[in-house]
Amino acid sequence: MNDTSFENCIKCTVCTTACPVSRVNPGYPGPKQAGPDGERLRLKDGALYDEALKYCINCKRCEVACPSDVKIGDIIQRARAKYDTTRPSLRNFVLSHTDLMGSVSTPFAPIVNTATSLKPVRQLLDAALKIDHRRTLPKYSFGTFRRWYRSIAAQQAQYKDQVAFFHGCFVNYNHPQLGKDLIKVLNAMGTGVQLLSKEKCCGVPLIANGFTDKARKQAITNVESIREAVGVKGIPVIATPQPVHLPCATNTRKC
Repeated sequence: MNDTSFENCIKCTVCTTACPVSRVNPGYPGPKQAGPDGERLRLKDGALYDEALKYCINCKRCEVACPSDVKIGDIIQRARAKYDTTRPSLRNFVLSHTDLMGSVSTPFAPIVNTATSLKPVRQLLDAALKIDHRRTLPKYSFGTFRRWYRSIAAQQAQYKDQVAFFHGCFVNYNHPQLGKDLIKVLNAMGTGVQLLSKEKCCGVPLIANGFTDKARKQAITNVESIREAVGVKGIPVIATPQPVHLPCATNTRKC
């Protein structure tokens, strides 16, 4: 993305209609104003940076909706990385470091899941971390997908055709069954499934919460692992279920 790509914006505002934040938060100006429109002002004077850009969750729906293929989410996140001088809060740290929180929570999943479903705990999280008490938090799995995979790794190596699976945080920590079902389907098609040697979070939550440098480091790790799978082992890489995984995990310029 070059510095003038926002000029392709035709001001149709379809991105704003697709934005889940604009729909419920009047404090957020919307993707068009925060992205292309705001970038024109920021290039003239960085002091015109709007703190409301922090409300962007980097879901990329605006980019999917844009008929001119303007990378609105990238424009917003780059502006935050360049102009935002505030330090990320404890809340942002907790919500963005999915590998850390998943590693800590999965061994105690029954306890964690029960605790976060209790009204007093949700109210405490609201008061302490500003995580809305009405929000239903995702449940953790008792054990990770990667740990389960170790029990079938030798079996997967016996297949002639192979793919490498970029499973992501949700499959690893929250819903391993999705990954298990994928392997079952691919095995039925005569294809074995390998995991990347080193996989980190794709970086989307890190970018959305202000940890751009951390996201870039993890992207580099993912790129090296994908390069090993494709270039050294000669096997293709698949990513599911989150469609945002591979673009962010492999494009260090975006992260």
